[in-house]
Amino acid sequence: MFDGTDFSTLEPFLRVEQFEWADMVRFGDDLLGVADAPRAIESFRALLEELTHRPGKPLVFQATSHCFCPDRCGALLKGLGELDGPRKERDTFSSPLAGLIMAREENVFGGLIRWLRSVRRPVIMVFQGDVVLPFLGIGLACDCRIATTDTVFHNQGRELDMPPGGGLLYLLPAYVGLGRANALVTRIGRMPAQSALEWGLLDEVVAPSELDQALQRVAAEVSCFSPETLDTIKQMLNLRLPSFDDFFTIETRGLDRALRGRPWEKLPGGGPDGT
Repeated sequence: MFDGTDFSTLEPFLRVEQFEWADMVRFGDDLLGVADAPRAIESFRALLEELTHRPGKPLVFQATSHCFCPDRCGALLKGLGELDGPRKERDTFSSPLAGLIMAREENVFGGLIRWLRSVRRPVIMVFQGDVVLPFLGIGLACDCRIATTDTVFHNQGRELDMPPGGGLLYLLPAYVGLGRANALVTRIGRMPAQSALEWGLLDEVVAPSELDQALQRVAAEVSCFSPETLDTIKQMLNLRLPSFDDFFTIETRGLDRALRGRPWEKLPGGGPDGT
């Protein structure tokens, strides 16, 4: 099935497991490091293309409890600080993040969201542990979202003076409305899984010990439609969304402006003297 995917370049970042009830893509702790691995980005795109060839069978994306956590995202920003050294005298900042969460041509997660909104497969997203809020956008692009009871979404952007990336605001207002979307992004520092469930951002919250059983049950529930019917449903729902390209152009510009403010210096240990 995966003849066109180079898994040797993806091994540090994710792995794929095939079950009778679903295909599962398990994100590893080092997933965000894919930004520094162009060959892995291309392999990830090839993997998504090959995953389209099993229409109808459920697909599960399962994150570890660390891959989207504040420490991992903070380390990524601190890495930007090191890359920015030679650019300090420039008037504009050409963001090294473009390959990860901004420019749509190189955007792993933006491309994933576009793919999720069109693939003829029911897709389930699993969150665990601490998750920086923008990565909730991946889950909102899926057909179903499950989180373990220990999951907490952290709005790191409030402390760093950064707008949310990762396509979060592309989908968030469609789920909770404009007012609640604004409140979540601008006023709420952290949201436990149970609160996210009450807001309609998650479909189920389960104990870690019950996750496997819940996944198989939900996979069976979302498998009732043919690929053609699921495609029609997704197309109709997508009509309510803004232009994908226009949105990510604005997101890219906003994140570039925020990065000029050197947000990594606001992180613990992110200053010039390591404090």
